[in-house]
Amino acid sequence: MLKIALPLLVYAKTQSAAQMASIYGVSFLPWLFFSLVGGLLADRGNKQTILVVGNLISFVAVFIMLVAFEIPATPLLLIYVLVFMQSSIDPLTHPSFQSILPKVVHDDKIVTANTDIQLIDNTLTLIGPLLGGALAALLNPRVAIIVDAISFLIAGIFVIALRYKVPTHIQATQNILQDIREGFAYAYSDKIVWNGAVLFFFTNFATNLFEANFMFFITKTLGYSSFLAGITIAISGIGALAGGIVAPIINRHYSTGRIITSTTVLAGIALMLMFFAHNFIMVGLLYAVANLCSNINVITYFSLRQKIVPDRILGRVVSVTRMISYVSIPLGAFFGGILVDKGVSLFVVFLLAGIIRFVIGAYGSSTPLGKSGSSATEKTK
Repeated sequence: MLKIALPLLVYAKTQSAAQMASIYGVSFLPWLFFSLVGGLLADRGNKQTILVVGNLISFVAVFIMLVAFEIPATPLLLIYVLVFMQSSIDPLTHPSFQSILPKVVHDDKIVTANTDIQLIDNTLTLIGPLLGGALAALLNPRVAIIVDAISFLIAGIFVIALRYKVPTHIQATQNILQDIREGFAYAYSDKIVWNGAVLFFFTNFATNLFEANFMFFITKTLGYSSFLAGITIAISGIGALAGGIVAPIINRHYSTGRIITSTTVLAGIALMLMFFAHNFIMVGLLYAVANLCSNINVITYFSLRQKIVPDRILGRVVSVTRMISYVSIPLGAFFGGILVDKGVSLFVVFLLAGIIRFVIGAYGSSTPLGKSGSSATEKTK
């Protein structure tokens, strides 16, 4: 729900689309600074404890952010700092979340487990914007932030109940710099993993050219209310939900490389067609197709990475590849905001985003990632 409420609060405070996009971009900057730390924590520490503490800190941090918005004299810089601090929890905990999965499910169930996770996430993504938009329109964006904060507390409680056996020995024989170097070296040496990170770098850049300004597009360019903006995002979430349902079926019949690159190309086509969309239903449906494709290739790539990367280094490889792919998110958000402030139509931005995704998907099909198949599903110990 922060995806709906936070941009609206920032726009209400600044009346600037660039600031609206920038606050979105700032929320991803911590991935540049803390991803590697998160990977080290995952490979050296208790993953369950890391996840519990992370969710509880997020619960507190979101409430502090809300208090800052309640004080009219709060400078925008402080808002940026608070958003950055709250967003720092995710890169510190994500490697633990990704690397704990092979410890609690069998290898042949990893795709199914990732699918279940994505289905839950997408269901919440579907409900969250709709609820957030309704709360923002009928009550106040601040109410949406309160509900979002409580969700972190609930998540922390659920993680406490997770059945996880802590390893009796956690490798920590090297110093921190050696551990980081080993993570980078492995990620680069495995060209399937590396090309996947590169593909997602350009995918995220393209997506965030417009996603950071999506609320501006619906409410200002098309002139719809924040409630209808929430409905539009909810419609797009149906595509992501469908992607989670069909991903395991597709993975049983096609090679991983073909799935990842083909869905990237198809997502690019859907985004290019948004150049011609002028009502919220058509925008939502085309965005749903793009999300369907995105969710399929995310599930496929996550499962592939978990299967081919050794357990002892999985947390660091997750953090390295995530950092590489997330570097482009603030870049895309900032660049998209600049384009909008310079008067470039968001319809043109959608077209540009679609072209980028189409091209990187086509290129990816010629790389080791695109050529990866059943031989890449054997787990390396």
